[in-house]
Amino acid sequence: MKKILLLGGSDGQLPAIHEANRRGYYTILCDYLPDNPCREFADEYHEISTTDKKSVLKLACRKQIDYIFTYASDPATPTSAFVADKLKLPGSTYESVKLLSDKDLFRTFLQRNGFSVPAFVITDKEYEIEEIQQLTFPVVIKPVDSSDTKGVTVVDDVDQVTKSIEVALEFSRKGKVIIEEFVDASAANLHGDAFFIEGEMVFCMLGDRIFSSDSNPLKPSTELYPSRVSPDLISRVEDAIAKIIKKSGFTFGAVNIEVRVDQNNNIYIMEIGPRSGGTLTPETIAHATGFNMLKATFEYFENNDVSIKTQKYQPAICFALHANSSGIFENIQYSPQLLRYLAEKHIYIKKGDPIKPYSEPSSTIGVLIFKFPDMNKAEKIIETLYTDIQSGIIMKST
Repeated sequence: MKKILLLGGSDGQLPAIHEANRRGYYTILCDYLPDNPCREFADEYHEISTTDKKSVLKLACRKQIDYIFTYASDPATPTSAFVADKLKLPGSTYESVKLLSDKDLFRTFLQRNGFSVPAFVITDKEYEIEEIQQLTFPVVIKPVDSSDTKGVTVVDDVDQVTKSIEVALEFSRKGKVIIEEFVDASAANLHGDAFFIEGEMVFCMLGDRIFSSDSNPLKPSTELYPSRVSPDLISRVEDAIAKIIKKSGFTFGAVNIEVRVDQNNNIYIMEIGPRSGGTLTPETIAHATGFNMLKATFEYFENNDVSIKTQKYQPAICFALHANSSGIFENIQYSPQLLRYLAEKHIYIKKGDPIKPYSEPSSTIGVLIFKFPDMNKAEKIIETLYTDIQSGIIMKST
């Protein structure tokens, strides 16, 4: 029986452990939270932080694992690559994964290789305000090594910088922040996943990000696949992604992509995370295209041919269920027109559980995936989707 070590046991990582179990693997799970939802499906659980590379490596050696895998999680991807490197397991190199994972390394890499990049400053608690004043405001201040908009703020003037840097540093394991000029996305704001084998892009699907949350304007609540922007622009973006990956040395697996295109059609590749997207992005893409990146990953692990056949695209939407204020969860009601197109429903909490506002980390109530027969239907639903779903979340005030 093949043994797989899975790093991370959050709700969003349930698809990975379910797929491993379906394939008959012996599943070993690491997570620093003992009450993680994946634990009940694992053959073994170890309370180890997924960012503790040495402890994870020691466990991997002791258990003589065949594979190590991180799904939809930024912090654990360098650890996974580190262990795979040491034990010569399938995966990309630690150096390439670290380059893509850390915002300071990635921005510097893009700049050195001639890709469009906003002006930026990388600093720590010993920052020089004069250096930051050279940037054009507004600027975005964020930790170099966090995800899920943790510690991220948009700052309009220099008086707000000090406080925002302090907030960002609280979420940085490296004790570093990046301050960069805000890039408008008036032409396109894209998000999606791509899949690479031997350094070549074999699949890519990009969709439109929609920022509709009242409590967190920096975090998208809705994604529509495929994107409605022109095929020519999508082709240019895909070409840039492929070139970046080739130069980075990354060779295998899914990557999660964030792209902003400004009013002059300048393409800014904001993020290429060396893992599948969260909020069930790859599952939504599978509904839209027929290509399942999670299954493709395991096929590659097993030395099987990876089939890249896709169906005729059907529009699909993923929606992050959330609240704009704190409360106690009661129920969710869906309108008949939404139920007609609901393909998957994943609710991560139960009646009586506390709800955090979307402005806080780990505040997603669940994820809904909708599938439509054509883009006209999808666009019609998306006009009122946010209002319809938010009004259907029933909770008590705290």
